[in-house]
Parts: sequence; C-alpha cells; structure tokens
Amino acid sequence: MAEQKSLKKNMLMNMILTMSNFVFPMITFSYVARVLMPAGTGKVAFVQSALSYFSYIAVLGIPSYGLRECAKVRDDRGELSHVFRELLLINFCSTIVSYICLGAAMVLIPHFIQYRSLFLVMSTGIVLKTIGVEWFYQALEEYSYITVRSLVFKCTAVILTFILIREPDDYIWYGFLTIFTSSASNLCNFFRVKKYVSFRKTAKYHFSRHLKPIFLLFSASIIVSIYANFDVVMIGFIKSDNEVGLYNAALKIKSIVLAISMAVSNVLIPRVAYYFERRNAEKIKEISVKSLKLSMLFTIPVAVYILIYADNVIRFVCGKEYMEAVPTVRILILCILPLILTYLFGQQLLIPMGLEKRYSQSVFVGLWINLILNLLMIPHMGSLGAAIGTLVTECWNVYWMGGGIKDYRNDILKRIGFSKYIVALLLGVITSMTVYYIVSDLTILIQLATTTTSMFGIYYFLLLLYGETTIRDIVAFLRKKAENLFS
Repeated sequence: MAEQKSLKKNMLMNMILTMSNFVFPMITFSYVARVLMPAGTGKVAFVQSALSYFSYIAVLGIPSYGLRECAKVRDDRGELSHVFRELLLINFCSTIVSYICLGAAMVLIPHFIQYRSLFLVMSTGIVLKTIGVEWFYQALEEYSYITVRSLVFKCTAVILTFILIREPDDYIWYGFLTIFTSSASNLCNFFRVKKYVSFRKTAKYHFSRHLKPIFLLFSASIIVSIYANFDVVMIGFIKSDNEVGLYNAALKIKSIVLAISMAVSNVLIPRVAYYFERRNAEKIKEISVKSLKLSMLFTIPVAVYILIYADNVIRFVCGKEYMEAVPTVRILILCILPLILTYLFGQQLLIPMGLEKRYSQSVFVGLWINLILNLLMIPHMGSLGAAIGTLVTECWNVYWMGGGIKDYRNDILKRIGFSKYIVALLLGVITSMTVYYIVSDLTILIQLATTTTSMFGIYYFLLLLYGETTIRDIVAFLRKKAENLFS
C-alpha cells in the first residue's frame, strides 16, 4: 500500500514538473522567438543539435542502463554505491573522449568556425550532464527533489531571459540560458548524491560487466540522436539559419506536447525494472496501462488541438514571422502518438526488461529510413521534408519495438478501451470548432481561450461520465485535498 501511495506521489510531482515543462518553455521561447527572429533561434538550434552528438558520446548508454541497474539494487546501499561509482568513473572517461572529439571537430569542420562562441558556451552542458547523474535520482524515484529543483532553476531562467535577451545579437545569451535551464541544477545533484551513496571504495571494480550493455544502449542512443538531430544539422548545411529557425519552432511545440507524456511516464521506468527483477509481469502491465491512459488523457488531446489550430498556436507562441512553419508543425504533431507508443514499448518495457538488442535493431533501421528520406526530401521540401521523414521513422519503430513484446503489447492495448477516448475527443473537437466559428473575428487570445476551454471541458466531462478511472481518481484526490484544506 505504501508503495502504491509513493507511486501516486511521484506522478503528482511529475504532473507539476510536466506543467512547468509546458509553461516555462512557452513563455521563454515565445519571447525569444520574437526578439531573435528565425535566424537567431536557428543558430542556437544548429549548435545544440551538433553538440547533441558529443553529448551522447559523453553519456554513452549510462542514463538508461544506470537507471535500470541502480533501481534493481536500490535497497542495498553498499551495492548501490559500488555500482554508482563504477558507472560514474566510466562516465568521466567518456566525457574526456567527448571533449577531445569536439575539439577536433572545431578544427576540421569549417562550417563550425562561425559558431565558435556558441559552441564554447553551450558545450559546458556536456560536463554538467555527466556530474548531474539524473539517472541515479530517477532510479531512486526522488521525483519530489527533481521537481522542486527544476522549478527553481526554470523560474530563474525565465527572469534572466527577459533581462539578458533584448536584441537579435543576444543569441549567445540564449545559448547560455538554454544550458542553464537544463544543466545548471546538475551541480546540486552532484553535491547531494553523497546522501545516498558512499564514494569510499570497498571492493574491486569490475568495469567490464557494464561495458557490453552500456555500448549496446550507446549505439542505440547515438543512432536515435543522429536521426533526431540530423534533420536540423542537414537543414543548416543545405538551407539556411532562417529555415532551421522555422523547423526549430515546430520542434519546440512538438517537444512541449511530448513532455506532457514523457514526464509522467519517466516515473514508471525504475518501477518496471524493479518489478522485472522480481518477475512480476502483472505489475508491469498495470503500470504500463496507467502510463498509456495518462497519455490518452493529457497528451493526445493537446496534440489534436494543435493539429487543428496550428496556425493560431504558431502565431501566438512564435509570431507571424514563423507562419511558414505551420505545415511542419502539423506533420510533427502527427508523430506524437507513435512516439508515445515507441517510448512505452522501448524505454518503459524493452530496456528495463533487458531486451535492449531489439530496441537497438529498431533504431538502427530507423536511422537509415530517416537519413534516406532526409536526403531525398530536405533539398526540395526543406523543413517539411524533414518532418515527413521523422513521421515515417517513428511509425517503423512502433512496429518493430512492439513486435518484440507481443504478449505485453496486446494485453496492454486491450485493457485501455480506446473507444471512450475517441468518442469524447471527437465531440470535444466538434464543440470547439463550433465555438471557433463564432469567435473567429475576435483576437487570437480569445480564440485560443474559448476553443481550448470548450474542447477540453467536453472531453474531460464526458470521460468522467463514462467512468474513466484515472479521471475519477484525480477528482477524488482533489476533492479530498480540498476537504482537508477547508476542514
């Protein structure tokens, strides 16, 4: 019972984190996009995408592997400390290699020279990510700490954004704040970690036992990084900073929507590893169903809303200068459902269950699908071609990863009951489009406010009538908290 209560608390904290991942980037990027224009945001997006390759060299496959292995032994402080020290030492070595490779790239690739200042500023995120050991805190399910710490640094970053970014040439400050928001808090992580582990060596290190699974996951992660970021890099080489800026705006909106699902789902990964170690298949299925239901409740309706009202969303979030990105936004939003399923089948099931080989196979083939489609379509279609390549790739990943866990997949999907979500969402969309017809001559803010209220209001009201268990649990929880507050 205590364990279940802990899981609910973790989900609540990650719901708060999710909202912060939605609200803060929307505030900052909406402002920055208007000040820096597509060319300025495009420079930062290009450097960030290029650095992602070196970042993956630094972390190897340790985030996924470390989360899984530490979750298994979290009840044994001695073994937990030993595993943590081994992985951290491996991580420091790979970080040194990463910086050597980055230095060589800065010398050998002429296109990088014009972005040298940005590279120097933003590359600090690599070492900060290493010492941040976020995977360790996730393995221990320290989500309250992660959420509070994240909120503090996000608030600070918002304030600094309005102070430091005032004109188009301030894109270097934007690069700095991008790293500050995501990585500065990692210093807190490193100094706090001795609360949970000892740095004193108590036994002989056996690094070799970790290397095979780490490099297998590394190969998968670097492949994912290539086709997740290669489109941005390729657009930067073939097209222009302006085109990168347009694509980056579409990616930002997709990422914000996807964060709604990922922040909640991340809670469940260490729990799956914990249950798999104890061969509890039923518990694994239960929490996987819960994860997918949360996505159906919070992520899918937001994706559908943006798909319909992409022009208003772009105009409101980024400004009229980004209207060319509307078709790209719609294609990338279509990626949300396959991405949710890919994350469920891959990160939440295949990797915690030790089936990383199937995961690696999927992303390896996906890499070639993505690269070929990018080479064919980006020269002629620009950012839209890159978005189509991403959509096709994610559909492939759903097919192959899901095929590796057929029994789990079929049982999980059978328990969801998709019909009630589809009917409620369809009626919500019809209502919002009716409202939009009435308010279409009013300001964008009023249009967005009325259409969101009508669509989501109908959606959640109908699900409550249908007896959707998660909605009922949330309503009961809020009612209980309100009663306690006013009693």
